[in-house]
Amino acid sequence: MTHLWSHRALALLLSALVLVACNDAATTPDGQDAPAGDADGAASEPTANVTEGCVEDATEDVDYFPDKVEFEEATGVDVAYSATYKLVEVTPPDAPDAEPFRIVLHQCGTPDPELDTEIADVPVIQVPVDEVVSLTTTNLPHFDELDATDRLVGVGTPDFVTTESVRERIDAGEVEGFADAEGQPDIEQLVAAGPDLVVMDAFGDAVLDDVGRLREAGIPTAVNADFDEETLLGRAEWLKFTSLFLNAEAEATTRFDEIAGRYEEIVERAAEADEQPTVFANTPFEGTWFIPGGGSFLANAIADAGGEYVFDDDDATGGVQVDFETVLDRAGDADVWIQAGSVDGSLDDLLAEDERFAQFAAFTEGEVYAYDRWVTEGGGNAVFETAYTRADLFLADLAKIFHPDVFDDHEFVFFGRVPADPTDS
Repeated sequence: MTHLWSHRALALLLSALVLVACNDAATTPDGQDAPAGDADGAASEPTANVTEGCVEDATEDVDYFPDKVEFEEATGVDVAYSATYKLVEVTPPDAPDAEPFRIVLHQCGTPDPELDTEIADVPVIQVPVDEVVSLTTTNLPHFDELDATDRLVGVGTPDFVTTESVRERIDAGEVEGFADAEGQPDIEQLVAAGPDLVVMDAFGDAVLDDVGRLREAGIPTAVNADFDEETLLGRAEWLKFTSLFLNAEAEATTRFDEIAGRYEEIVERAAEADEQPTVFANTPFEGTWFIPGGGSFLANAIADAGGEYVFDDDDATGGVQVDFETVLDRAGDADVWIQAGSVDGSLDDLLAEDERFAQFAAFTEGEVYAYDRWVTEGGGNAVFETAYTRADLFLADLAKIFHPDVFDDHEFVFFGRVPADPTDS
């Protein structure tokens, strides 16, 4: 009897070891689920995107991107998924008829994709990427939000960077600069470094030349056009664009939904305020006042924050050139003046630029606000970095300016009041 029992125990032990071995084979080295055969030998679907390393033992007819994103606020970017690759298209909103920038993002470790004729010549980038150089600051907070700053090996001009986690890597010598003080990229340096991805700003004709040169040199290159979006949430949703290269769609969706949720809460609170102050923006340059159009992201943000933009009847989505007299006529009695002067300066400094500023009611009442509260010694400004992603914080700043009693629980992040007395700055 004892002999028979020992044989049964041995059989059970062997069965358990086989089961453990099968479970181990169903995961990738980094612990993520990978396709494995079911009882009939068919491949099972992965439950998450591969964010580190490559797929091992790839199987046909398996969707390797169970985590996907959709762009609902951003209008300049789109993505279409296949089982083993993503087709990304970037079309700046201010040039809807232009040929879009296209990139195929191929899951490494799977067979080379068979691309349709119309996209057969589209550049292919292997994902997830490990080493990234971002020549545009607006992408840097994305890596912070996605807990992926360790993927950054380079930026444009380090002095411009305000994102704290990236600054720490710069100071530690883990991230280097690949552009000069004017922001012009060093193509030879980029080619020598050979990163998995270079992200550039889709701004200006010269960028097209730089993209072409990098691609010819074998450097995978993508362009970012978040600055063209007409809403704050549209800009913030480009967080998902960066996630496509990291296969971090799940985390990007979670983070964006949190930002959008807080944004909507601020809109609702601002709408409950008793009054909407009238608002104008910017200062003249060499005699010309470049005001935001009524369809611009700032005009839309002012409305969401419970303000009334004095040029909201203009449907331009970019800047509009007007003379001083036109602004004075429309905004002379406005309640609030934003994006003027400096939090480190004073109203006297503004007056020294042009004595006619004293004719604005917002100036005489001291309701002038600058957006340089968070800057670096090298000239970086978080408005052109973190504010693009944290739409909720930028909107909260505006809402506090317009309705200080309603938003007395918010501390300014990007904006600050321009003091009347230089000693108060």
